[in-house]
Amino acid sequence: MKKLMLGVLVTTSLFGCASTAIMVKSDAVSAQPVLAVTVDGKLGGFGDEGAYKIADQYSGRFTRDASKSSWFGVVGSSKSGLVAQLDSTQGQHWKIQCTGEQSNFSLGGIDMSGGDPFQCDITQDGQSVGHYELKTEHSLMGASKQSGFVTVNGNKIELTAVKKAQGSSFEGGDALGYSFTIEGKEVAATQTNGAISIQMLPELTAAQRDTVVIGSIASALNWNPNS
Repeated sequence: MKKLMLGVLVTTSLFGCASTAIMVKSDAVSAQPVLAVTVDGKLGGFGDEGAYKIADQYSGRFTRDASKSSWFGVVGSSKSGLVAQLDSTQGQHWKIQCTGEQSNFSLGGIDMSGGDPFQCDITQDGQSVGHYELKTEHSLMGASKQSGFVTVNGNKIELTAVKKAQGSSFEGGDALGYSFTIEGKEVAATQTNGAISIQMLPELTAAQRDTVVIGSIASALNWNPNS
């Protein structure tokens, strides 16, 4: 199973000297302050549960699991789940409950995978207020594209997994982060490769910022057994 890494985001110059690939994002989003994410106050990897903090503005706890099975290397399936609590310093409290399932069939180098989207129910103080969905689309040769949306209290923001690194001409296999858009304009980006961090445009309302953070937690803590 893949172990994600969370930590304090260091400066861009330090990243240039390291091997961590940084997702591409718009110049406008890149210029915004970084909201760094830590888990249990450590830089190390984490597993199926823990506590996290987002730049002294949000905090919470999570539990997650994932499983994968295969028969003769041809047919297989995978399942994942996540439950996360998110609290803001403004006194708001959300719960994110997610599930996902994927089936795989590969024969002669042709991938015919399919399954249900990774979906989350979002509640606030016990009341349903939103939904998150991330759908994976596979090509016959195995490449995949992930896209979806998050909506909270009527604020809907589209999201797409980003697999292209800054300075690279080609996309990789795993998501480096997620781009959040409103009417086609990128308004936020969440880096999930290496250290997790969030950047948002200043014109977003407080409710939209909360929506981005909720979508970022669902995306970043999704424990995908296929990755």
